[in-house]
Amino acid sequence: MFLPLCRKAASDMLLPYNIRAVMSRSALATILFAGLGITSSSAWAVHMPKVPELSASALEPFTQSDKQVWDAVVMLPDGRAVLEAPIWVGNTGPQLSVRQTDGSFAPYPDAAWNAEQSDPSQRIVSTAGMTLLADGTLWVLDSGVPNHKADAVAPAKLIQIDTKQNKVVRVVPIEASALHKESIVSGVAVHGNTAYVADSGVAGVLVIDLPSASARRFLDRHPAISATRPITTPTGPVTTADGHLLAIDSSMIAVSPDGKWIVLQPPGGYLSRVETTIFTDPDVTPAAMEESVTQWYKTPSLGGMTMGPDGTLYWSDISTGSILSYTIGRIPRRLITDPRLKWPATPGLDASGHLYVPAAQLNHTAAFQNGKASVEWPVTVYKLTLPTTPPPT
Repeated sequence: MFLPLCRKAASDMLLPYNIRAVMSRSALATILFAGLGITSSSAWAVHMPKVPELSASALEPFTQSDKQVWDAVVMLPDGRAVLEAPIWVGNTGPQLSVRQTDGSFAPYPDAAWNAEQSDPSQRIVSTAGMTLLADGTLWVLDSGVPNHKADAVAPAKLIQIDTKQNKVVRVVPIEASALHKESIVSGVAVHGNTAYVADSGVAGVLVIDLPSASARRFLDRHPAISATRPITTPTGPVTTADGHLLAIDSSMIAVSPDGKWIVLQPPGGYLSRVETTIFTDPDVTPAAMEESVTQWYKTPSLGGMTMGPDGTLYWSDISTGSILSYTIGRIPRRLITDPRLKWPATPGLDASGHLYVPAAQLNHTAAFQNGKASVEWPVTVYKLTLPTTPPPT
């Protein structure tokens, strides 16, 4: 899951693009330089190749719901799909469900973990992202914040699910010392014994050692992963229910297949890359940590991203209703633009060359519409057949 509604609206923002007044001087300097055209050349990568987009026939409905807004999908190797319906946008349970190969649905991993009232340590309080590992392990992030305009009602945690046995095998609490009062964890990536979690309430990255459940916070309020630009859709900038521009910090995160680097960004920001060794280097200085973030690509407003086993990134562009790819060689490609992709959210890949994209319509959910949703039902997850040939280099 990618996009939490920030508890701090933009009413206290005094600068262009509603930059928070509490922003650090270094962050402000970065933005002012950007406004003058003084930006790092590393941000530009390769220009978008002039490759024809896929035809509309490449995008077909996979599954639909007339009750839930899905904002993320994970495809299991056996053809089942795990779908996320976060409570904070106005959904009712289950927050996680599995679509069987026959098209039927069931709470996932079971009804007890999707209960609305029970021990918070033994249920999903507020889904905030999920990631599937090659061995069939599904890690689910629970923010503990079912109302993003209010405080947490339960501690944040990671839930490890064995998708072969369809059961929870471990719960990893996220240490409160790594969080701020206004933190809303949103987005998780896992490599080996390390989980990387994005904080979208107060910009930062949590690095969690899974065996010991110890967590450390890095890049706290770093300007590259803070909300400094408006989130834009085809109808204009996204606002909160009271009319202010929506401000969301880092909420999307992925780790490279070799575990050597992570990428992350806010929905309205740009893509940044960080070498993971910086988090384990005992001799790193604060200045080196601050400078470890490289702007990797000037993305549009994103609704979600996922990374393939070859390191290719797939982005859901909410500003145009598009799906884009971005190779490890930094080659971008706009795969398809389609009016059916209304706020495309976090996509999922299968092993047969298909990308599954929820058209989540998040800007029409109750969280964005002062409690009165205007979603056009049914909400659809689309199946996109990916091109078999790479873009030109």
